Amino acid sequence: MDDLKQIYETVITNMEGTKGFATADNGHAFGLASVLKADTEHTNPEQLIGAAWATCLNAAIISVIRSKKLTNRSRVDVKVKLWLHPIERYSFTLDATAAIEDLDPVTTKEIIDYAHRLCPVSKLIGDKPGVTLTIVPYQA
Repeated sequence: MDDLKQIYETVITNMEGTKGFATADNGHAFGLASVLKADTEHTNPEQLIGAAWATCLNAAIISVIRSKKLTNRSRVDVKVKLWLHPIERYSFTLDATAAIEDLDPVTTKEIIDYAHRLCPVSKLIGDKPGVTLTIVPYQA
């Protein structure tokens, strides 16, 4: 880690689980609700982890596209499922699909695979059971 240069830090504080708010150190507050009560004013861990991966991966894809001097649009969707096991309790599965508009399948795969290796959230969740990334045709 000696070669790493920190470029950002934030602290998110939660004091009530899925009730109330999680608050970032910049003052932004995330209204929270349990998975069965989330609405347009509240979020939950399932939505947050899906948003984190979809945003990070697509930002990495866009970065790679731009580095190749291309202008193709991209899209990442992450389906998050919450599971309940009688002993192990709760777990998530994350199933992502990624697409790039008007690009041949080989180049699309190369870009998405490379972006997946660059994305910090992809690195964090890794290639664990319950995590998938599938390349699909682009749809707006």
